[in-house]
Amino acid sequence: MKHGVVTGSSRGIGLATIKLLSNQSNFKVIGSSTTGNSSLNHSNIKYLKLDLSSSDSIAQFVKSLGDVKLDFLINNAGILIEKWDASNINIQQLKQTFDINLFGTIELTEKLLPLFNSNGHIVNITSDWGSFSEQNFDAFQPHYKMSKAALNMYTKLLAKRLENKPITVSSLDPGWTQTDMGGKVAPRLPEDVASDISRLLNDNVKSGQFWHRGKVRAW
Repeated sequence: MKHGVVTGSSRGIGLATIKLLSNQSNFKVIGSSTTGNSSLNHSNIKYLKLDLSSSDSIAQFVKSLGDVKLDFLINNAGILIEKWDASNINIQQLKQTFDINLFGTIELTEKLLPLFNSNGHIVNITSDWGSFSEQNFDAFQPHYKMSKAALNMYTKLLAKRLENKPITVSSLDPGWTQTDMGGKVAPRLPEDVASDISRLLNDNVKSGQFWHRGKVRAW
C-alpha cells in the first residue's frame, strides 16, 4: 500500500489526481485544501487543512499526519493572482505568489522528508512558464513564472542532495490545462495531467528530471 500527499486537491489537477489515485487499490491519499473540506467521500482519501502561506498551518498539517510513512508527495498547490496581460512587477503580488508557490511548498517538503519510505517520489507541479526553454516567451505573468522557475531549481537541488538516498524528485509541466487558472479553452483536461502523474509515480525514473506528457523535456 502506497501512502502519499496531494496538495491543492480541492479542484483542478489536484482533485483529478486524488480521484485517480484513490481508485487504485494500492493507494491511500491525503489531500489538502485551505478549509480541510472536500466533496469526495472515499475510504482511500483523507483531507486535511493546509495554508501554504502559514508556517503554523504547515506544522499542524505535518503533525496531523501522525506516524504515517509517505511514498509520494505531489506539490500541486499554487496561485496565479496577476492579470494575464500584466508585465510590471508588483512586489506585494510577488511576495504573495512566492509564499505559496515556493516558500510554503519548500517548507512543507522539508518537514515531510523524514517521513518518507525508501523509493519515495516527490513531484513538483511547475509549468512551461517556469522554464528557460519556453518557445513563446513573453513578459507577462512575471510573478508566477519566477516562482515556478525557482521551484524547478529546487527540484534539481533536492534531487542532487538526495542522490544517495532512494527518493526520486521530479518536476512536471502539465501543459495548458482546463483549470480555474488555465481557463475553459485549454486543450488538456485535469484528468490528462492526473494520468501523467500516476504514470510517473508508477515508473522507475531518474531523479532530477523535468517531465511533460510522459517525456523528459528541457529546463
